[in-house]
Amino acid sequence: MGSSASKYFEIPKFFVFSKKGRFAGSAEERDFNYKIVPVVPKEGDKTLECTVWSGRSCADKAEDAVKTIYPLSQEGYDEMLAYLEGEYNSRPEVPAFADAQAQRVRQIRDSYLDLEDYFAKNTKEPAEKSPEST
Repeated sequence: MGSSASKYFEIPKFFVFSKKGRFAGSAEERDFNYKIVPVVPKEGDKTLECTVWSGRSCADKAEDAVKTIYPLSQEGYDEMLAYLEGEYNSRPEVPAFADAQAQRVRQIRDSYLDLEDYFAKNTKEPAEKSPEST
């Protein structure tokens, strides 16, 4: 991450945002997503809008999305970066989505090896053996 402004995740330097550049990224190991958008109206204050959320959906659909606003300046950018890194560090590490899915498959496989095992664990009467299983 030689060109990143953060030591934890990929994010461009302030120059990109000062030129109206937008950026979105994620850190899957912490279920951490972020989007940074400069707002440059013809009149009024120029700002950086920073949105942080969890999950696999976009920021607009996420229920836990939190938007914070900072001045569009190097100082505002530094404050935003400190906020992002603090949010990142406050989240526990989570298994990757594929790893979580594989773990669930193993749990199902271990719990219900076949129909006979399922019925043995979940009913009082044993299952009838099918002709294929003999």
